[in-house]
Amino acid sequence: MRLRVSLPVAIFAALIACALLSAGASARLLVGISDENGPKTFTNPYFQALGVKTARYITNYDSALKNPGPTDTWMGAARARGTQIMVAFNPGFGTHCPSAPCSLPSAAQYTKAFVAFRKRYPFVKIYQPWNEVNSTTQPTWTKPQAVVTYYSIIKKNCPGCTVLGADIEDLVTPRQASYPVYIKALLADFKKAHVATPQVWGIHNYEDVNYFHSTNTAKMLKLLPGQIWFTETGGLAFFETSGGNVHLPYSATRQSQATNWMMKLALRYPKRVSRVYIYNFLNGGPPGAGNRFDSALLGTDGMPRPAWYALYVHWRGYFH
Repeated sequence: MRLRVSLPVAIFAALIACALLSAGASARLLVGISDENGPKTFTNPYFQALGVKTARYITNYDSALKNPGPTDTWMGAARARGTQIMVAFNPGFGTHCPSAPCSLPSAAQYTKAFVAFRKRYPFVKIYQPWNEVNSTTQPTWTKPQAVVTYYSIIKKNCPGCTVLGADIEDLVTPRQASYPVYIKALLADFKKAHVATPQVWGIHNYEDVNYFHSTNTAKMLKLLPGQIWFTETGGLAFFETSGGNVHLPYSATRQSQATNWMMKLALRYPKRVSRVYIYNFLNGGPPGAGNRFDSALLGTDGMPRPAWYALYVHWRGYFH
């Protein structure tokens, strides 16, 4: 499929040449996309141009039992592109976290749901038992022991799968539980439950990436053992809190700079950080109402933002 671009032909040709040089570099780091839009993402020519080989999908933990349609569609689109899939689970259908009801499934409920999910999608080999465990929008934020239970259930019912220990946010807003406290409690709960400490962990380091520092990432790497994946991160074009406070006014230029910093930050720790999943690809609408968190690589017009070009020119080799 031909790429439609708005750049002059000569400039675009130069970008392609630079990208090919970048793509030739061998790298241990693997970069993918986190996006729930399914066919719209996987069939997009700009997505295909990046050469994405791995993607992350978030779904309700009980989606295989109660509403498999959207997941079926996303999985079909991902598999059609030969994409390696990672799945992260969110609260079940009928919950309204952080508003009530917002409850955790029992071990029996989670087991039943996961066994059904595994049976329906046996090709999925990478799992995160729960998404953003320390966020107060999640029922796990005061119950790290539940994360240990869910991890153990997936390990038991998915032999040979890669199961991440947890998925932990840094501090984009005050809504998260303190991640150092949470991580220490979580590690203690693994030990208390006599469950081997996981050696792969996911972090969401939006604050480091978008405020151009490394404080939280460095601290998480000190606290967590083994490999660290940036399972959700990216440059923000716009960010507004639920209370209407604009923390990051719209800027495609700043988003591009943050995207470059994200990659440099990952490459700073070559022995520890082995994957990055960029959130997200397609735009959900103009900044403001309904789109408070805009990290899309494409704009509302469907055209690439500077962040996409930054990835294509400088970092494309890491998508393969």
